[in-house]
Amino acid sequence: MTSIKSGRLTAAIGSSRSGKTQFVSSQIAGKSRVLIWDIKGEYPAKYRARTKKELGQIIKATAGKPGIVAMTADRLSDFDYFCRAAQIWVKSHYVAGQNCVLIFEETADVTSPGKAPEGYGVILRRFLSYGVDIYAITQRPAESDKTAVGNASIIRVCRLQLARDRKSVATDTGLPLSDIESLRADQERGEFDYLHADTGRGKYFAGRLTFAAGKPKFTKKTGEKPL
Repeated sequence: MTSIKSGRLTAAIGSSRSGKTQFVSSQIAGKSRVLIWDIKGEYPAKYRARTKKELGQIIKATAGKPGIVAMTADRLSDFDYFCRAAQIWVKSHYVAGQNCVLIFEETADVTSPGKAPEGYGVILRRFLSYGVDIYAITQRPAESDKTAVGNASIIRVCRLQLARDRKSVATDTGLPLSDIESLRADQERGEFDYLHADTGRGKYFAGRLTFAAGKPKFTKKTGEKPL
């Protein structure tokens, strides 16, 4: 049986243009085995599918092999098919003895509050042992499933515009509401606040994303605090 490092689930939360996708992009830099539910086509990819048929062909061709694969689906209803295809893709890399990455962009489009949909939920609850790092990303945490946050080892919270979403995150993560409310995103200055929580250690800190010569820089603003 193949022995590879177990994966990690990260939940990235924040309004549009708050810095969450920059964070995820920084985490996967240099990774060569990545599969993305990329509804807006934000990520560069070697292989891109728009239909279930195209995705099936790409998954078959890249099974156990390096490649950045994205699905920019024409229909949100294809999400469950994507998740089931992702299960096959992850297992193929596990058999090949390779860790891989799954990214789910804007889960509020395809999930609802409460338990995650079947195919997606199986991935969140059972697939870390197959060596996949999972990133679940949402702008609207109050409208997204709670399975991702409930199982996440790392929670990254950026500015949230709506009070409903800020309260939802505070309730679901244990992060202080006052810290969540203090987060800012200054587009003109290129400064984006965030909170970074390690749930296993029960610690979090505040930080800021800035850009130097067009490259993202993440800086701690505070020391670690207990969750």
